[in-house]
Amino acid sequence: MAKSTLLVAEDEADMARVLEYNLAQEGYDVLVAKRGDDALAMARERPPDLVLLDLMLPGISGLNVLRELKARPETAKVGVIIVSALGSEDDIVLGLNLGADDYVVKPFRIRELLARVSAACRRGEPTDDEQTLVSGEVTIDPSRYEVTADGERIDLTPSEFAIVAHLARCPGRVFTRWQLCEALGIGDSVQERTIDAHVRTIRKKLGKAGRRIVTVWGVGYKFAEA
Repeated sequence: MAKSTLLVAEDEADMARVLEYNLAQEGYDVLVAKRGDDALAMARERPPDLVLLDLMLPGISGLNVLRELKARPETAKVGVIIVSALGSEDDIVLGLNLGADDYVVKPFRIRELLARVSAACRRGEPTDDEQTLVSGEVTIDPSRYEVTADGERIDLTPSEFAIVAHLARCPGRVFTRWQLCEALGIGDSVQERTIDAHVRTIRKKLGKAGRRIVTVWGVGYKFAEA
């Protein structure tokens, strides 16, 4: 299997070296950019499988790098994990709403970050052993990593796709936020808040079909049966 290519956008030299070394030890092909504009140029020239993105970058801020990545067809599907010292709930929700797949707050444990990187790379890999899921107006094709609603293709990030597919495999069953975190490979109770942000974005993208994802107050979410 080909190595995944990761782009580390980090201006702090020591942090960049730590990330580059540990990711390379895990077998990834690692590129490093110290400025936001450099990160964008590198991603456009050679779209990576995943970007580890600091928010406080010189040149162009990390949030604007994220906006640009998601706005361009050639990089829209590139996975992004924000790795930042900005750790308020508003910061996390904003990053996820802009299309990030995960959000890791500095300082972090390197083994936890590596686990999240591995999970994000797996989410980006299409699977051939799952059948297409059809529920009412929503169709989910795991082999193509595609979701359509009312016949219209919906562009979802790998994390958003994973949430929809996980819920749709068991229509009517209620999943807690913790269970959805585990399904995404981000088993950290702090990250349960990220599920709410992902669900809000998914509903918006699905339009009328977004009503199929039902909030069960105090518990979590379910995919309404057709």
